Amino acid sequence: MSDSYAVLPVTLEVRSWLESEGLAPPTDDGKEISLQELKRAVATFPEIHAEWSEGPEFYDGVVSSKSGMKTVIIVGNPGGASAPCEFHFRGGDCELIEIIVGGIASFAGPQVIYAHSGSFIKVVQ
Repeated sequence: MSDSYAVLPVTLEVRSWLESEGLAPPTDDGKEISLQELKRAVATFPEIHAEWSEGPEFYDGVVSSKSGMKTVIIVGNPGGASAPCEFHFRGGDCELIEIIVGGIASFAGPQVIYAHSGSFIKVVQ
């Protein structure tokens, strides 16, 4: 897939948006995560491997699984290892993206994956 997938924590504003899309939002809030937490979440899965690199404007992680699934994580504005960061997945396998976001949701609360094209929205808890 060539779509780009953003990840947002569930907040009051996100809840309203989900309702406007006809989706039942969770009642709990999620939280933003740091680059350090993102790397740790990916590393918790023994079947997933990521190679991280740092560019002048963003970090990226080329992620692959032992089963052949792939995606790229782009981290914009990381602001330091423990500061909240914005990130999205550039293409790849939705199943792998959902696995990673599920790992994030396990410690950061509910998260929403949505395709920038508008073709896909999913709440992961």
